Amino acid sequence: MDHHPIRRGLLIGLLAALVTAGALAFAAARLRDRETTSEVDDGTHTVLRTEIARAISGQLTLPFRSGPDAVHCFGDLRPVPYDAVRCTAHFPIGRDRHLTVEVTRVRHNKVTYRRHSLPR
Repeated sequence: MDHHPIRRGLLIGLLAALVTAGALAFAAARLRDRETTSEVDDGTHTVLRTEIARAISGQLTLPFRSGPDAVHCFGDLRPVPYDAVRCTAHFPIGRDRHLTVEVTRVRHNKVTYRRHSLPR
């Protein structure tokens, strides 16, 4: 009896499972709370709401799925630890996603902030 077709089938199944697990892990990492760093605007001495919205939109975009149609943030971030603003991501399909963006670190003119999903 030839066992090569059985081994081949097992190998293909294992590879498919690994690729699926990798894709799911990548998607979960992209959607969980994440940090980003932006420069403070010279004129306002804040991180502008448009910069925050751009960064969040990029974080919520997956390789095989489009991101939000728009992200609206309701204020600029001051370069002060724990300062926060609320944002809403508007998706073409599904519910809007409500977020809080909070300053985690300030170093010179760079502000690092993290987004947190709010309960629905």
